[in-house]
Amino acid sequence: MRIWSCQRIIKLKLLRFLDLSQTSIKKLPDSICVLYNLETLLLSSCACLEELPLQMENLINLRLLDISKTSLLKMPLHLSKLKSLQVLVGAELILGGSCGWRMEDLGGAHYLYGSLSILELQNVVDRREAQKAKMREKNHVEKLSLEWSESDADNSQTEREILDELCPHTNIKEQISGYRGTQFPNWLANHSFLKLLVQLSLSNCMDCFSLPALGQLPSLKFLSIRGMLRITEVTEEFYGSPSSKKPFNSLEKLEFAEMPEWKQWHVLGKGEFPALQDLSIDDCPKLMGKFPENLCSLTKLRISGCPELNLETPIQLSSLKRFEVDGSPKAGVLFDEAELFTSQLEGMKQIRNCNSLTSLPTSTLPSTLKKIRIHCCRKLKLEAPDSSRMIADMFLEVLGLDGCGSISSAELVPRACYLEVRSCQNLTRFLIPNGTGRLDISWRENLETLYIGCYVEILLEACGTQMMLLFISDCKKLKQLPERMQELLPSLKELRLWKCSEIESFPDGGLPFNLQLLEISYCEKLVNGRKEWRLQKLLSLRELYIIHNGSDEEIVGDENWELPCSIQRLFIGNLKTLSSQLLKSLSSLEYLRTDNLPQIQSLLEQGLPSS
Repeated sequence: MRIWSCQRIIKLKLLRFLDLSQTSIKKLPDSICVLYNLETLLLSSCACLEELPLQMENLINLRLLDISKTSLLKMPLHLSKLKSLQVLVGAELILGGSCGWRMEDLGGAHYLYGSLSILELQNVVDRREAQKAKMREKNHVEKLSLEWSESDADNSQTEREILDELCPHTNIKEQISGYRGTQFPNWLANHSFLKLLVQLSLSNCMDCFSLPALGQLPSLKFLSIRGMLRITEVTEEFYGSPSSKKPFNSLEKLEFAEMPEWKQWHVLGKGEFPALQDLSIDDCPKLMGKFPENLCSLTKLRISGCPELNLETPIQLSSLKRFEVDGSPKAGVLFDEAELFTSQLEGMKQIRNCNSLTSLPTSTLPSTLKKIRIHCCRKLKLEAPDSSRMIADMFLEVLGLDGCGSISSAELVPRACYLEVRSCQNLTRFLIPNGTGRLDISWRENLETLYIGCYVEILLEACGTQMMLLFISDCKKLKQLPERMQELLPSLKELRLWKCSEIESFPDGGLPFNLQLLEISYCEKLVNGRKEWRLQKLLSLRELYIIHNGSDEEIVGDENWELPCSIQRLFIGNLKTLSSQLLKSLSSLEYLRTDNLPQIQSLLEQGLPSS
């Protein structure tokens, strides 16, 4: 955004509406305070905005001010002096201090709309002071955030009384962070009072030793519980008093995180969480034992940093579509459970840091499964229980294997449209499965041979592939690309080679004729043998990128290695020699870039293609 000069703003004295939303402005100019007729000022989503002018109170006709989603903005007290202000959206009020708000200032602010954050609540002394905020009268506030900074409470009972007085109106989304009491007030679990509460977040309430009874809140859809350091159990109290309605009847998303002492989750077994679709448990290192058994609506399950959590069977997840496990080895064993995945699982199944995972039981995985990513599961092997035919029958959209050091039978890798294999150090031979559309492979060590072909059960004549992109990087022992690439990769459009220092030449049969993009980066021996590339036959080639390390020797004889005239974009970096004749033949060239090319001046003097 261009910052106006003071003189320009002064000339806009009749301006009534000013929208600066979603700009990168850091500070409003002081001269804006002379716009006495301004009625609406919109500053929403100005992520860089840090302060407002001190004379804002001069905007005597300002009726609407939107400062929502301005996380860096410090809310000045003088905004309370805007006499005509009727709507203030997105206020973040800091209590206490010489420039902070008082509870009586908040009580007089009847113009608050949208989201409201009240910070530094530890500065409130007692219940009587909290009453002055008149929170029940803030009927237009839709989302309320109450935050205490990290400090020890002098009196837990006083803290509870203060929060009791900050009870909002009934139609609210609420977030409570840093509350210093040991118990929550009764209104937080009052299902008749908070009958319209949809979203609730409890975070960093470090002294609380129990959770409020939230199970009977009829409209609650989103619940997040984080940083509750003293919670050791989620007890039956969490579900609320017995009722004809199932506990958490409307809840769709539930998150537990950063609860280091949580050990047990008590399960009622009465059909709780019937509508739950998304469950996430993160960084709960002592959690073990039971898990809700019949989550019939659950579509997404994420378990991370829970090394002791052992999900006991039977567990019904008939609607599950996405499953992620990270650093939770006992939960990762679920991957092996035949009964678990008779579901609609189709989304990304992501398993990280689970050394208990030893096999990929393809015979039990649902046919709907489309994406699998497995990272750092060092004991995983891909031997099928009976035969490789089971894996050959699988076809995924995405398969990613990264840091799985025990994989050695690459012929058993399931087929996928997009196949990514990285840092599997025991793989020395790799067969590209039939049907692969894009392949990214990267090894720091060991890969010596790369095959393109098919499984033994499929006839050679039937293994034509639809691969369009092949990316090979960091394969320092790979000495050659597969033979018969023209025949086996007829649809290949992009070939990218990165840091494959031992590859000396392209296959004798040449590269696929339909290749449109070729990138060769830091492949020393291959670049030094560029006279033998025979790229002039690739009449579909449009883009060529060569990035060297400057270590090449001058080619014996001359530099007249031929390129096809179809090339439109050419980038060459760190080559010692390049013939002007080579460039003059590129009649379709539209873009040329060079980097650290000693001959560039002489090339320009000798002339480039007429195009």
